[in-house]
Amino acid sequence: MAGEPDKAPAEGGRKVTAETLTVVPSVLGRPLAEPWRRLAAMAVDLVAVALLSFLSKPFLGLGTGLLLCVLLGNSATAPAVLKTFRWICRTLGVVVILLSVVALGHSTLLRGTRVNLDAFTGSGDSAAMKATVAAPPDATWAQLRAANAQLQEQVEQLKEEVRSQRSSGSSWVGQARAFTTSLGVTFGWSGLYFTLLAGATNGRTLGKLVFRTRVVRINGANLTFFDAFIRNGGYIAGVAMGLIGFLKLLWEPNRQAVEDRIAGTVVVKQ
Repeated sequence: MAGEPDKAPAEGGRKVTAETLTVVPSVLGRPLAEPWRRLAAMAVDLVAVALLSFLSKPFLGLGTGLLLCVLLGNSATAPAVLKTFRWICRTLGVVVILLSVVALGHSTLLRGTRVNLDAFTGSGDSAAMKATVAAPPDATWAQLRAANAQLQEQVEQLKEEVRSQRSSGSSWVGQARAFTTSLGVTFGWSGLYFTLLAGATNGRTLGKLVFRTRVVRINGANLTFFDAFIRNGGYIAGVAMGLIGFLKLLWEPNRQAVEDRIAGTVVVKQ
């Protein structure tokens, strides 16, 4: 009936705790990093990721294997299910590392492709633009039909390119995304960089070190590799939200962007 108190839940099962919901006194009152400082630190980190992307693919494999080995920590009090997944990840990580070492012996230090700025400047021609369809003067009926089919396919590809450019390519967000992709700032290297470095240094990356900021958990616990991995996933969510998730730090009281909300963290000045 309305107005009656809720019945007590049955015993057993998981219950609500304050572990990730409470801001500990050691975090309260610490000075937050200014937006300009966070933006500058991110710019340094993106340059570092772009430079890492010049390494050949076996190095990415080595980093991925290392990430799998350390991702779930080494707590002895972890639940049995977590311990099982931990050893599965570690085994897979060792396999990836071994395969990457073998591949490294047959690879160069740097990747062969160069930085392509056409995605940013718009000066590059697509495959459809470069394609040329021609038929000999004495072409047979079959050759003419084949050339006509190629022309129709080329026209459809060009139409699709125009629609794509109108929808996203002309916006500054689309240009920035294309530019970072052309530099190699992809999920692979960025995920490794922000996860391994932040987890190993308890919340600091190269950019945060330069501008004297640090990521801290609101419950006072040390930032683990898994926490850093989850926070890096927040960057992807922020991009998917059209960068609005990042802009929240401009008006949010504790300057928590979407990645901080997801990971339960704040960025403070050190």
